Amino acid sequence: MTVVVLLLAVPSPAAAEVGLSNVIAHPIAAGKPCRNVSAPPVDAPAGAHRDFCLSFSMDGGGDVFGGGGGDDVKDMDIALPAGVVGDPNATPRCPQATFAAAGCANPATRVGSALADVSTLPFPLADIAGDVYNLTPAGNEPARLGIQLNALGLIPVRLESPIRVRTTDAGLTSTVRGIARTLVGDLEITRMSLRLWGDQADHPSLAKPFISLPTRCDAPATTTVTIRSYAGVERSASAGFTPRDCDRVPYTPGLEIDPLEVPADRPGESSATLVLPDGDTVGPDGIARRQAYIRRVALQLPEGVALNPPLAQGLEPCTEEQFGAGRDAPPACPASSEIGRVRFETPLLAEPLTGKVYFGVPRPGQRLRNFVSVEDPRLRLKLIGDVTVDQRTGAILNVFEDAPQVPFTRFTFTYNGGPHATLTSPPTCGPRIARAPLTPWTGQPTVTPEATFTTVDCAPPAFTPSLAADVSDARAGAGTALSVRVTRPDRQLRLGGMSVSLPPGLTGRLGAVAMCPAADAREGRCPPAARVGSVALTVGTGEAPLPLSGDVFLTSGFDGALAGLAMVVSARVPALDLGTVAVLARLALRDDGGIDVVTEGLPQAVEGIPVAYRSIELRIDREGFLQNATSCAAQAVRGTITAVDGTAVAAEAPYAATGCAELPFGPRMRASLGAPGEVAKGAHPPLAVTVEQDDGAAALRRAAVTLPAGLGIDLANLTTLCSDEQFAARACPPASRLGSVEADTALLPFPLSGPVHLLRPAAGATLPGMGVDLGLLRMRAGVALTADGRIQTIFEGLPDVPLRRLTLTVDGGRRGALRLSRDLCGRESHLAGAFTSHAGGSAP
Repeated sequence: MTVVVLLLAVPSPAAAEVGLSNVIAHPIAAGKPCRNVSAPPVDAPAGAHRDFCLSFSMDGGGDVFGGGGGDDVKDMDIALPAGVVGDPNATPRCPQATFAAAGCANPATRVGSALADVSTLPFPLADIAGDVYNLTPAGNEPARLGIQLNALGLIPVRLESPIRVRTTDAGLTSTVRGIARTLVGDLEITRMSLRLWGDQADHPSLAKPFISLPTRCDAPATTTVTIRSYAGVERSASAGFTPRDCDRVPYTPGLEIDPLEVPADRPGESSATLVLPDGDTVGPDGIARRQAYIRRVALQLPEGVALNPPLAQGLEPCTEEQFGAGRDAPPACPASSEIGRVRFETPLLAEPLTGKVYFGVPRPGQRLRNFVSVEDPRLRLKLIGDVTVDQRTGAILNVFEDAPQVPFTRFTFTYNGGPHATLTSPPTCGPRIARAPLTPWTGQPTVTPEATFTTVDCAPPAFTPSLAADVSDARAGAGTALSVRVTRPDRQLRLGGMSVSLPPGLTGRLGAVAMCPAADAREGRCPPAARVGSVALTVGTGEAPLPLSGDVFLTSGFDGALAGLAMVVSARVPALDLGTVAVLARLALRDDGGIDVVTEGLPQAVEGIPVAYRSIELRIDREGFLQNATSCAAQAVRGTITAVDGTAVAAEAPYAATGCAELPFGPRMRASLGAPGEVAKGAHPPLAVTVEQDDGAAALRRAAVTLPAGLGIDLANLTTLCSDEQFAARACPPASRLGSVEADTALLPFPLSGPVHLLRPAAGATLPGMGVDLGLLRMRAGVALTADGRIQTIFEGLPDVPLRRLTLTVDGGRRGALRLSRDLCGRESHLAGAFTSHAGGSAP
């Protein structure tokens, strides 16, 4: 990357039909003539200081300085090759007013010479000598040249040529505007040669080298001369040369980082400075050369230095049209797109130049871009950088291709700090190495300077997340909305996952909502019919984390879970589109009727950009989906929050339903005992008992069912028992099976069913128990004898689940568990039921 500041422009003759020919433009050795009749040999060692010769002929015999009546030349532009640089500090400057009034008396202000051939006098003259002076530029010019020709005592002809730097390639263009039609007599220039001086060793009036040659040898360096006449005719001609010996150009770039110490895991201002030594280096061939211009800049930040998501808050990207990469005008980017600033120090200007870094609009295949502008009318540089983030490590690489050939000593990129800082520091302490692979225009190998900084002030590894929960309506059994919020303090271990255990009774009606297939949910393709709520996140370090939001969908089961939730978060903000991120959570039904919500591992990066979760709020608010417990006992929403290193913290938030006394409770029971031929004395009849409830009633907490007199247990058939461990593992022996169970609940779109097993007696009991396995729920019942010898089955601590109907069937037959001690044929028998609700009500 380089900056150029000089060259000049000279007037051209007007003619009846203006034109140019015999154009040459190339470096020559000192002492060699600068003419266009027989071009001298080109002497173009790359990066060296050589005289630059520009020579051309005027076609058409135009009257440039007199009143000959032809179509005179009005304007002239000389566009020098990128990399041909003139140093305006090579000599003192002559004031413009002095030059215009009487010419420059101080020969030390000269930077070149001129020769001209003229005609239309009594006889033609050749080699009219003149000088090129270094003038004081106007405030918006990097440099200005003056050309003075003297012809046999005639009034000297003086022309001024301001210099501008082309925004397209940072090459120099010398301009002359409004060339007067009548200056002196009837003078016609037919040929002009301009020589700009190179090294002070060949030109003692120079304090330092004036012209430097390009450091690129793989393409011609072309000069284009363009003239425009008063009649609007425009003519152009070009000539060029190709530098040589690029492999001998010195190239020793450096890199500096600031600050050298940064507090860990914090957003903040940071800067990187590219450094090139000033002055020349004399090579083995004895030629002094400047440093090679940088073609490709790749700023490689160390792992851990990350883009800070809060950067996106209020960030409005700048479009390429607003930036105007090819226009010589200040960028029109919105102020909200500014993410940094630049400082450009060049030996061509006394003071540093400044500019800004803008966040650029993404393009296909390139989501992160930054536009860099040195915003000074004397030297305007516009660079477009592509930023990539390593998907595995998060390391940032910022690449600028084809940087202009402009000399600099220091080029500093500073990225904003503050709450919405561009970058955030690594979360761990220690040295970090930044690298800058820099490729020169010479074609030499890339050089990668390094700079080290250290992260300090690391807090001890801490992880103290908190959990909060609340419901919109606390009435027992009522529909409600639930909010659960997990918060992690800044600068602590990163949040890796969480599980939330809802209290028994606070449940969702899975049958009330369409389920999104889990595979579709992972791709963020769930339909609106599956939406059950919303999710809100804040991410990033510092005091102003970035808020993101999304939707929560009910999904089909996966990994053995009953169902799932998909949190689909939009990572689209005005400045950046990272698509959507889907995180799935399993819904597992516990034996106590409560639901566990267990997330998969939270993604720690999106498109390689690290995500530091500060808060996650899940709100389930789909009408008709969630309902409160029917118990008003004090309970809690409990959570286990896990850090990325596996550290787990338990947290809880209180929960209690209200108004339990208002809940209805009236369970109904019916039973059937075998067919007519199965109820004789000594038979083993099947028994089916059904308990039903209406929707909206309080859930059963305790149920005691007493069998009719004469129906007892056949202990001879109860020889195989299932242990508690086998029952928990669903590994009971087949011979322990007593029957089956089926249940219907408003929570599920399908009934639950499973076996009933004979269990080993519980501690302190003499009779075996009974295990009911509904697949998603397992319940245990005790078996006892009443005072009058009847068999009673007691379910204690039934889950707070709104069962519409539960049917328990005890198998009959020769191996049946029940046996009649009397004949019940034609007799009416009664089962007695006593029920207690979670709300505290009771029913006989």
